[in-house]
Amino acid sequence: MRPGHLHEGSADYLLFDDLVDVPSARSEHDQLVRMLSLSAEVGYVDDLLVETLHVPEARDWVVGEVARLELLAPDTERTLAGMDPADLALALTTGRVDERDAMNPLPNLLFARDLAAMVGDVLVVGNASKKARRRESLLMWAMVQHHDFFEGATLSALSRRVREAGGSYPLTIEGGDVLVISDKLAVVGASERTTWSMTIALAQELVQHGFERVLVAEMPKQRSSMHLDTVFTLVDHDACVVYGPILEPGGPEECTVIRLRKSGAELVVETLSGNLVECLADEGHRMDVILCGNGDPLAARREQWTDGANFVALAPGVIIGYARNTRTGAALASANFRTVHPDDFIGVLRREFGGDFDALVDSGQRFVIGIPGSELVRGRGGPRCLTCPIERG
Repeated sequence: MRPGHLHEGSADYLLFDDLVDVPSARSEHDQLVRMLSLSAEVGYVDDLLVETLHVPEARDWVVGEVARLELLAPDTERTLAGMDPADLALALTTGRVDERDAMNPLPNLLFARDLAAMVGDVLVVGNASKKARRRESLLMWAMVQHHDFFEGATLSALSRRVREAGGSYPLTIEGGDVLVISDKLAVVGASERTTWSMTIALAQELVQHGFERVLVAEMPKQRSSMHLDTVFTLVDHDACVVYGPILEPGGPEECTVIRLRKSGAELVVETLSGNLVECLADEGHRMDVILCGNGDPLAARREQWTDGANFVALAPGVIIGYARNTRTGAALASANFRTVHPDDFIGVLRREFGGDFDALVDSGQRFVIGIPGSELVRGRGGPRCLTCPIERG
């Protein structure tokens, strides 16, 4: 990335607030992966991409689609077609071909959550709203189609229709707007990045795959709350971290809620009167609310900007967030979350549970593991944004 990529409104804008110190960002990301690996098999997007590009059909499709999207010259397309998989993957992500900038880089590729969402047994492949991320959608589609990491997944019919239509606006949806509450209820954010038409279409598909209701949170169309998971995430079966202004009736950042439910062969659309948390309670999912910023309006806005409402769960009650959001950390402590550094968490796991992660989860103790995040956050994404769970035990 270069300074010219930071200017909002520019054709080369890449959605970052500042240039990242790469070694520091890598160290922060390594801490995240280290924690995830305690309970999960972790795949790196770049590794999956290289392995996908070993498949001739995938390689030919990607080169052709990227060339069309980026309006590449014929000689550049031929150069890409002649590269080995590792070099091709590097060119597709950095934008550099023959030591020149043929395309913009893809720094947002680290936010894997938006590339896809696993909803029950349905894999919904994202279709990026912003120009800076549309090449990512092509790469993800190729991986889903050709990599055995995704073998056995039921690919969303909606995703197929969107790709067949060329992935054009308003057919945009990103994984940060899709939250699974239970095997019967999902919440989708109609946000800056996911359009209303796509939320309806996704709800129609989900009710055909066992979901009974889908709540749609109609959100302000603004960058500070670009996805639902920037203002609301689950941290336990019955607890959530919320950016308070989305719950304020009549406030400028209020999320209004619509329910879509199956009634016979029809999909019924109903406008609900309560806020998101109240509506979840009405659906049988009462949540204890933990406020981003610990209830202080100024701290809430500051810490929401640095992803204070964005957590990823290793298990219910065992979550990862950014340590810099200290007011939100205090709110979590009041909800009986024990705040630990990654090294300290591993120490607790070994000393108190003999290294058995399942025993730690079964104990009912709550932990929030704080990684620094000061560099990763410059792209406006937290630990949930950085991960894309495909299968959960």
